[in-house]
Amino acid sequence: MTRGYHDIGGEPAGAIPIVELPWLQWEKQVEAIRNLLGDGTRRMMSLDEMRRGFESFGLDKYKKYSFYRRRLEAVIDILVEKDVFSREELEQEIALVRARWEAPVSCD
Repeated sequence: MTRGYHDIGGEPAGAIPIVELPWLQWEKQVEAIRNLLGDGTRRMMSLDEMRRGFESFGLDKYKKYSFYRRRLEAVIDILVEKDVFSREELEQEIALVRARWEAPVSCD
């Protein structure tokens, strides 16, 4: 059996730094959304689906993203796969939100 790129158990990696890092706000939001989508009421995605999401990224994408960015990308992939929304709809909404943030504020 061959290892997947995500399976690093038993590989030499040096000392593990034991440092408690504060969560960034967007990381908390990603975790909250994932928890809500996977809770007993909604059951829109399972831990196994999340794992499959990580394992299907490919090495380049997997290494490119941080842990919470991988979680976010997996959630998006699963929701698109389940036809909750399309990538085009997501991109349109992202563009609308960015436009609101970038709009000049009037001081009238």
